[in-house]
Amino acid sequence: MSGDPYDGYLQSLEELVSVTRGRLFLASEDDAIADVISDSVDEFESELWELAANSWRSRQAIEQDLESSYRAAFRAADSMLAISYAIGQLLRSDERGKPPPPEPVRYAALMVLTRSISVGHEIYAMTRAGFTSGARARWRTLYELCVVAAVLRHGNRGTAARFINHRWILIAKRPRDYYQSDAEWEESQRSVESKAKSLTRRYGPAYKTTYGWAAELSRRKIGVDKPQFWHLERIAELNWPKHYWTYANHSVHADSLGGLLAVDHDGKMHSGMRREAIGITCAITVKALAEIAVSVVQMWDRHERSEELRILGALCTELSMTLQHDCLMPSSFTD
Repeated sequence: MSGDPYDGYLQSLEELVSVTRGRLFLASEDDAIADVISDSVDEFESELWELAANSWRSRQAIEQDLESSYRAAFRAADSMLAISYAIGQLLRSDERGKPPPPEPVRYAALMVLTRSISVGHEIYAMTRAGFTSGARARWRTLYELCVVAAVLRHGNRGTAARFINHRWILIAKRPRDYYQSDAEWEESQRSVESKAKSLTRRYGPAYKTTYGWAAELSRRKIGVDKPQFWHLERIAELNWPKHYWTYANHSVHADSLGGLLAVDHDGKMHSGMRREAIGITCAITVKALAEIAVSVVQMWDRHERSEELRILGALCTELSMTLQHDCLMPSSFTD
């Protein structure tokens, strides 16, 4: 399925070019040429609503076809998102009668879990629409969250505090990524740079690096003072095939290998929706969401020591295995 329902646009553009060329042949003054172009665009604009309506109907038909073919995978991904959300709500609940973990651990854990659910929804939306390359590009972020959650799980309260505070290092290094204008940055510059310097004095020079928040843990665990992302992967001890990460990287970048993702099995370039890799994209999304949720539960359990939390983590892992299996099955087997 190429998913390029734009033949109407092509026909209208060809007619627009032909008509405009004829009009330009009769125009001699620069002002007259500009008027011709403007008039032609105005005429084409009147057709856009009808063309857009046709495009929308075609898109809906394709999405309905995907829903019918991959209903089990979509239900599994949706279920894991709901389970992750429920775990977050359970941990937040005051009715559990348990004191929460220290604030840095609580904040870091819930922040990672909340963002993973948000990214998971984005992946789910793109996958249901048939844009799996875009979904895998967002999955790269989900994988990074998976690694970060596991590193935080291996760490302690200090690791969580370092993770949260590291935002000031990142802002101080690249302020224009976070401040829209020079005036906004000038107003906050002294405060931000003061916090960054104070944190560097407290945690050491390695804290200024991209993954400096994990430097103390990586020094203890693997003897590395200035960790890179692959060092965090070693600490996390996750069991992910490398090609998932590689594929996700090329989905993000504008290199020539990434460009091949737009080439279909017939050797032609397609820019629209497609069926490829929908089941596996849902499956690895379920797996990543579950691993993040389990890491968060285990971070909580380290301080609470609750049988309820250990059961919750075990149930999440088992549910994840079942849902991953569902993602890779034909929908007719599970209806």
